[in-house]
Amino acid sequence: MSGATDRSGMTTDEIDRGFAALEALIRTNAEAIGAEAERVRQDEAALLARMAATAARIVPIAGLEVMARGKVDGSGELFDQAFFPEKMLLLARGEPMPFRPDDASKSVADQFCVLRPDGTFAELMYSNDTVLVDSYLAPLSAEDALGVYGPELILMLYRALRQYLEGQEALLSALRTTLEYVHG
Repeated sequence: MSGATDRSGMTTDEIDRGFAALEALIRTNAEAIGAEAERVRQDEAALLARMAATAARIVPIAGLEVMARGKVDGSGELFDQAFFPEKMLLLARGEPMPFRPDDASKSVADQFCVLRPDGTFAELMYSNDTVLVDSYLAPLSAEDALGVYGPELILMLYRALRQYLEGQEALLSALRTTLEYVHG
């Protein structure tokens, strides 16, 4: 056997071969991890789209009325507000873009990802000046939503569905209690 021997009885050649084998396995695994990570990203978008299609049914019930525009009085309070015709689930707040895509002269003060009743995602951007707050609502694919707002969207959509279910369970329990009392 060539090479020096360490306290365990292994030669440096054996250690070098073992180290090289470990290094080769790490490289192989890194390539496989990269390929699988891309598949997971694609699967996340498909999962998010399926969850959105399912959650769309609760948007008209559990969603929020979202302001489209409003005026600001001297003390900073909103009045004369107009709302979007459909409710939406507010899922995430993002880092505002410097300006709105529909009007580059308007800066973005707040930016959100919302789920609409048709199961599609949209990006909601608010701009304000001293007198008027208005918005821009743009469609957003599940892939783009994940790219901008991250995988937390999956968690937020799951939470929205879970909270809705808990509300249904509480309502069902209250209705059963009422029926027991009435017929009891």
